[in-house]
Amino acid sequence: MRAGPPEEVLSGDCGWAPSVSSWLGGRLLDAEILVRRGRVVAQVGQKIPERLTMTVPRFDGVRDMRPGDRVDHPLARYGQELQVSVIVASSVDADAWETRIGRFLITDWDDGDDGTIQVVAAGRLRRPEDAKLTSPTQPGTGATLMSEARRLAPPGVSVAFDPALVDRPCPAGMAWSEDRLAALAEIADAWPALLRTDEWGQIVYRRPLPEVPTPVLTLHDGERGTLVSAGRSDTRAGAYNQIVARSSAAGSEDVQAIAQQTSGPMAVTGEYGPVTKIWSSPLITSASMALASAQTMLANNILPATSVPVVCAPDPRIDLDDPVEVLRDGERTWGWVTGYDLPLTVADGEMRVDVGVSM
Repeated sequence: MRAGPPEEVLSGDCGWAPSVSSWLGGRLLDAEILVRRGRVVAQVGQKIPERLTMTVPRFDGVRDMRPGDRVDHPLARYGQELQVSVIVASSVDADAWETRIGRFLITDWDDGDDGTIQVVAAGRLRRPEDAKLTSPTQPGTGATLMSEARRLAPPGVSVAFDPALVDRPCPAGMAWSEDRLAALAEIADAWPALLRTDEWGQIVYRRPLPEVPTPVLTLHDGERGTLVSAGRSDTRAGAYNQIVARSSAAGSEDVQAIAQQTSGPMAVTGEYGPVTKIWSSPLITSASMALASAQTMLANNILPATSVPVVCAPDPRIDLDDPVEVLRDGERTWGWVTGYDLPLTVADGEMRVDVGVSM
């Protein structure tokens, strides 16, 4: 969970405003962009989980916010990035909290006919998605998962690792294709780890989610609660209940492990039936590695399929993979955040949080 204001401030009457700055490399182009409307949406399972949309006035004082053909304009799409924060102010005293949400690469802008500019930006995994390698590449002598993740990251993008992740060597003789983002994701799947970005714009490899969540936040209704509604959604799409993980390394083709959902309505032996995903990587060199990858992918595939879509008062602290508790009408549910839709202004209304629950 991100750092931010305490729950008692968010559940009461408080000030809420976005703070958006524009950067081109290490150069600050605009320290404070005026935002009329905006949202940050994130969803696990997407190649680039985060997306920013915002509307700004065409004219901010004497400044024209229409980029036109200016390559150094704060809203142009020539490598400009937006650093987004939310500032929450207490109505009781002068306390205020700034919560950094993330860094986003501008991909599109549009000059509307209503005196506004619409801007679309993507999370920083868009950088490796765009920066394909010009030819296949091999790990160097002594390369490890960590060193390869750093090497494969595009210039200007740093990589951080959860201290719980144990580094290991990359097999000799393997090669990466031209798809830089696919290589970074393959490292995560083989480790196993979760590939994310943080509020500073770093690529982050997080430890896999534990079997049982320990909530860091409770979304509840009633007095001093922030919960508006909590429904239920479900989908079969992408909800694999059987993962086959194999090695594609030379001489290790017989290394394989299978992870299955063996209980509940999605059990492979039940009426749901087996829905199988087959995955292979040269980074897998033992059955224990294959099993760890298969089990993590199984959990990651099932969680988003069965979720509780929560509508609540906006909370900038909520991030992907946070363990949370949902308490509504006396019914208690634990799970992990698999998606969120965060408003940037008061006019943008409520927040949506998708909480994935185990079957």
